[in-house]
Amino acid sequence: MSILTNTRAIDARATLNLSQAKVAKDIGLSRAYLSQFESGKRILEDRWLQALSNYYEELGWGPDAAPVVNQPKSNESLRVRDGFQIVAHLSDAQIEELLNEYYDNQVKIDDLSSAAAPKGMFLGLCEERASKTVFELMCLTCLQDQIIRALRGHDSVIGREFMRYRDVETIGQYAGVMITEALGSDVETEPDSEKEEEFA
Repeated sequence: MSILTNTRAIDARATLNLSQAKVAKDIGLSRAYLSQFESGKRILEDRWLQALSNYYEELGWGPDAAPVVNQPKSNESLRVRDGFQIVAHLSDAQIEELLNEYYDNQVKIDDLSSAAAPKGMFLGLCEERASKTVFELMCLTCLQDQIIRALRGHDSVIGREFMRYRDVETIGQYAGVMITEALGSDVETEPDSEKEEEFA
């Protein structure tokens, strides 16, 4: 039996056009562990090596297959990774970053959509709390669309950078501000008095 080394695992993933995020999710391994294994910083337990090897073999890759030889990129405008059509000009690092975000968002979407509906005082639906959750779910779904657009090489319709309400010039920018607020942001901000007055 051939042992799946980190370089062979990279070859398998490249041959099958898969991202680390998808492989890790599909076999139930932490994406960080898979990344550390592929970079040679971590040794995986035998059970994970077997799971990884079985996963690649089920998709048609064999441990004794010839290693992938990196050939110069052709003039093709699209390539495929995890079933997504991706423009050729994105680097592997950019693709991994976008797909990681996509899979992280999908977990949140699945969790939110399967959560129990909040109950109110008389055990009926608490529409206010449910609406907040639905808004967060819609924001995540919107981000998924933006990630797919980015993978396909299209410009973002919704701005994802932090802006103040008074600086907003398009509906897309306004949607971006709302999404940033709904999903949280690492950007420290001062209260926007214009927004507070508008909704007072």
